[in-house]
Amino acid sequence: MASISSPGIGSGLDVNTIVSQMMAVEKRPLQLLQTSASSLDAKISSYGQVKSALSALYDAANGLMGSSVWQSKQFATTDKDAVTGSVSTAAVAGNFSLQVTALASSQSLASGSFASGAVMGSAGTLSLQTGRWDAVGTGFTAAGAKVDISIAATDTLADVAGKINGANAGVSAVVVKGTNGDQLLVRGTKTGQENGFSMSVLDDGTPPAPPAPGSALNKLVYDQASVSAAQAGIMSRTVTASDATFTINGIEATSATNTVADVVPGVTLNLLKTTTTPVEVTVSADKKAVRDKVEAFQQAYNKINTLLADLTRYDQSSKTAQPLQGDSTATGLQNALRGLLGRPDATGTYFTNVGLELQRDGSLSINAGKLDAALNDLPKLEQTLTASTGNAATDGLVTRMRDFVFGANGVEGNITGRSKALEAAKKRNQSEQETMSLRLEQRQKNMLKQYQALDAKLGSMGSLNSFMTSQISQWNKS
Repeated sequence: MASISSPGIGSGLDVNTIVSQMMAVEKRPLQLLQTSASSLDAKISSYGQVKSALSALYDAANGLMGSSVWQSKQFATTDKDAVTGSVSTAAVAGNFSLQVTALASSQSLASGSFASGAVMGSAGTLSLQTGRWDAVGTGFTAAGAKVDISIAATDTLADVAGKINGANAGVSAVVVKGTNGDQLLVRGTKTGQENGFSMSVLDDGTPPAPPAPGSALNKLVYDQASVSAAQAGIMSRTVTASDATFTINGIEATSATNTVADVVPGVTLNLLKTTTTPVEVTVSADKKAVRDKVEAFQQAYNKINTLLADLTRYDQSSKTAQPLQGDSTATGLQNALRGLLGRPDATGTYFTNVGLELQRDGSLSINAGKLDAALNDLPKLEQTLTASTGNAATDGLVTRMRDFVFGANGVEGNITGRSKALEAAKKRNQSEQETMSLRLEQRQKNMLKQYQALDAKLGSMGSLNSFMTSQISQWNKS
């Protein structure tokens, strides 16, 4: 049968308090390990922030390396309502005048009016074919494959429109409810004179016989035969398929669409309306794109500079050190980054010469006047910032920074090495804590056992003392 233990009951000795106080002393080394673990966690987290900020600086520096940012151009026009556009790196800086005499259009047809909900009355086949109408508008040269659409006698005008839209024939249809009834409107999906279309109607069974006289389906025809014969009651053309016509510096040009690409190499023009006077178009180097990249680099550098300053400082007001205060790797990185900002390139040009000025706190500020002046000579600025020679002494200013950050943050870099060392130290600390916790647990058990035995011994001695005292008292009475 298990015994019930109540330390201190035998002699009045406070065994639990004694053991607890003695264990508090014994646990002091474990508490020091736990404090050290918290410090390691803070440092590991801090280096995680440093690695992230260095990666952002690398990306910002690398963003200036691509030739596309230096070769990018911008498009400007004196009349954005008439023409807009874009340019590729293939465009040559310069300007030209543009005059739009006609916009490209797609062919549109309209039927006569139908009673609302009226059916075709006879079955047949509606044939759609893309091609080109001649200048007179009566001769048609087919280009695309003919698309046949089966029409039922019970189909309404809306049913016909739905079947046209589902046929993928290069046209779209819609039914408009006008004041005189329903009308079918059919429009080509592409602009340009080569993208006109014809509509023919045939009876099911014995082509090329037309549908029965009076059939509603017979009114949906618009082909060379019907147009040449001036057949009454057929579809009418409301818009002719035509090309855009325009001049560039007086030279005539055409386009099947209103988006004109590479008539001027590397330039895409979006023609929006005709013009009565020439519109001036300018293609120039995109200084803003370069400025944005320079500003992104400055901001990324300032982020890592501020982060390192915060993590390595000592707070006088709270008398507390930040996680990396006194950490040689962190302070070494801080000094190295600032040192790179103070070194000139092979021509003796410094960051400050191009508008990136080093401040007392190690940050970079932008001198707008100097940067604007540097942006006026993009080839020189590109060489100053991004030259890549394979020799750090002759590399560009930003190239050096990028390569240094890549090395420091790489697999074999100082920052990665320091992070790994801290992780290893944390692992050792955890192992030591586990070992010491087991030892302390056993130590507490042993102490409780010893003091319980002492308590029991003292209790028995107290009982014997009471018995002897009682006996002596009895003897004295005798």
